[in-house]
Amino acid sequence: MKVLLVFVLISLAALASARKPFAARYDNFKVYRAFVEDNEQLVEFKKIHHHLQVHILHEIGGPNRSYDVIVGPLFQRAFEQVLHDLQVQYDIIVEDLQALLDESSVDEDAPMDWETYHPLDVIYDWVDEQCDQHVYLECQVIGHSYEGRPIKSVKLSKREGNKAIVIEGNIHAMEWISSATVTYILNQLINSEDEEMQRLSEEFDWIVMPMVNPDGFVYTHDVERLWRKNRRPNGYSNSSGPCYGIDMNRNFDYHWSGAGWGIEDPCDHWFGGDEPNSEREILALQEFVNSFEDGYIRAYLAFHAYGQYVLLPYGHTNTEFPPNYDQMMRIAAAFADAAEDAFGSVFTYGASGLLNYVVSGAAKDWAYGVKNIPFTCTVELRDKGTFGFFLPSNQITEVGVEVTEGLKSLVAKAVDEGIFD
Repeated sequence: MKVLLVFVLISLAALASARKPFAARYDNFKVYRAFVEDNEQLVEFKKIHHHLQVHILHEIGGPNRSYDVIVGPLFQRAFEQVLHDLQVQYDIIVEDLQALLDESSVDEDAPMDWETYHPLDVIYDWVDEQCDQHVYLECQVIGHSYEGRPIKSVKLSKREGNKAIVIEGNIHAMEWISSATVTYILNQLINSEDEEMQRLSEEFDWIVMPMVNPDGFVYTHDVERLWRKNRRPNGYSNSSGPCYGIDMNRNFDYHWSGAGWGIEDPCDHWFGGDEPNSEREILALQEFVNSFEDGYIRAYLAFHAYGQYVLLPYGHTNTEFPPNYDQMMRIAAAFADAAEDAFGSVFTYGASGLLNYVVSGAAKDWAYGVKNIPFTCTVELRDKGTFGFFLPSNQITEVGVEVTEGLKSLVAKAVDEGIFD
């Protein structure tokens, strides 16, 4: 295949002012979905990353799958020509990215709800209010981010002797639906009059970290909506200047750096760091989890976007599986069935290295492989790609409802399977 590798340099630079940075805009930027059919196309598609800065929204795994790419208006014709030369089929799934982003309303002054996306201060204020109002909540700052923001946790415990479930949110900055869903679940556990949710809050302890990446999250609100990593300068630079950030879900010390596309490129979205456990946010999370006695935490759920998956260990391989993989599959199936009953959202479940792509250093694998927590997973929330990372805020409540229904069934099945024994 003769390939013309003339590609696009997508400028994602944000304007800055003395007071507060202006958010980057994406007027008339399109999102392309390119289907890479075979290994020959995949080889050439991967070369794009080595020669040009393009905003590819997915890690490049194997062939026979689609990848979403953002392209600015000045370069769309050239981009389409390259795909034509590669014989890569594509669709335009978003005609105007800024118009889509505008559908995800953010109200900086509104009190906490699940009808809009909120900035960090509103989320944290709500967490603090809940902690002040309920004696069964133990709230603490488990550490601070690189830029000095607190990383907060909430432990809900109404009865001695309970086993615990950990819920983690927004380790990836751009995945706003993650912290929105985690806080929705927490609100249901605290304030819902639903009998099943009340029972779950009585019979289990819940340890919730709604915002693992506060620096990156603030950056997505103030500067760059597409930011994924944390904001620590990582010591490298490219033609655009210094490079920032580590993908913290590639930084856990369990088969770290063994697999994954882009994890060794310091200026890419998926850079896993020069060494494992290099990020203070990850160390704070691990030290917090390590502070509990062995055997107390029986499930660890990390919430991400997007694709509607329940991803189980392992991520670093697609040929090896955990000893209790069949058991975890039954528990994941219970979640998927109940979540689908709510609004028809179909969740696929299985080992992440098998279903998604092979990648190392994720939280769920560390929780399973190092902490020996018998059920761990990454829940990839809505949707399957129509909106992707930019899910409109009018879907937040529906996502919360379907995930809560899935969680009820997940816990019930885990009990049946002896996870909490």
